[in-house]
Amino acid sequence: MLLVQMASQSCYPDKAPQVSRLLDVLGHNLRREIIHFFENYTESQTVFVDELVSHLLGRIPETSADKLQMKLVHTHLPKLARTGWIDHDRRTDEVRYYGHDHAETWLGDLRAVFSDRTHTT
Repeated sequence: MLLVQMASQSCYPDKAPQVSRLLDVLGHNLRREIIHFFENYTESQTVFVDELVSHLLGRIPETSADKLQMKLVHTHLPKLARTGWIDHDRRTDEVRYYGHDHAETWLGDLRAVFSDRTHTT
């Protein structure tokens, strides 16, 4: 009985909605790349969408600038805005990053999952 009780407490069921939102935000490579850009490649918290597209094209070369911009403007920037990570002013095409206190740590944890360092033999 104690083991079952401890297991249910360690899952923090009251935090499930927040965890699900976080996993949803970090669940797509373009959103992770946007966060990675602001956390590692710019000192500014505000950039224009075309700057973001230029950077992302270097990291995701299998797409065109037009397709990438469309995906960002219609899908990924709105999702990040709904969760409070960014603001996107569609009139000026500026993106302002607010981020999250643990963003870089979580991205690092995700990168570690896919690196050879995490495999044990």
